[in-house]
Amino acid sequence: MKRIIYILTTAFLLSALPMMAQKEAGAKAILEKTAQAFKKADGIEADFILTPYKHGVAQSPMKGNIQLMGENFRLTTTQMVTWFNGKTQWTYLPDNEEVNISTPTREELESINPLAFLTLYKSGYVYQQGSKTSYQGKSIMEIRLTAEDFNKQWSNLTLYIDRSTYLPLYIKLKEAGKDYHEIAISNYRQGMGWKKSHFDFAHKEYPNAEVIDLR
Repeated sequence: MKRIIYILTTAFLLSALPMMAQKEAGAKAILEKTAQAFKKADGIEADFILTPYKHGVAQSPMKGNIQLMGENFRLTTTQMVTWFNGKTQWTYLPDNEEVNISTPTREELESINPLAFLTLYKSGYVYQQGSKTSYQGKSIMEIRLTAEDFNKQWSNLTLYIDRSTYLPLYIKLKEAGKDYHEIAISNYRQGMGWKKSHFDFAHKEYPNAEVIDLR
């Protein structure tokens, strides 16, 4: 369970390509426009399917939904629900009927949020624009990020960004070994305008949950 939570961020790689000596200006401009698209959305929601690969073999996919507003997010899958209000994080595990409360570090948040690349590219990665131009019938821009530090959880990150909206449609996260994870994102909805409380754990909705405070 902890492994699944850790993978989902990032809220998202060592390849055969050589490390770039400098960051490509075109790739940076695309990433910055993507970050701006999220900021202007006034609350954005999307569905995703996360598929882990072990030694190149696809494992059982996981469907989920993410809701974002600024630093706040609410992540829902069949195995957990996670709320983050900018300071405190709650993770509800229905199989255990418990909710864990924590104050996550920036690195932990990047590991939970499958759209964490919005800030990930700013430190510790070099990036370049790839050659792929279409994905599922849509015109896209491919961005590849490579970790400067081999000790990072993700050594490589590949993004397919919609050319018309600057919203990501696909993310590939690769670990230092052969394992990697694919996240397909769809059904974007913008202008949701949630209240701040939307990103707090609602105790009354889970009256039987055991609260475990890990702070």
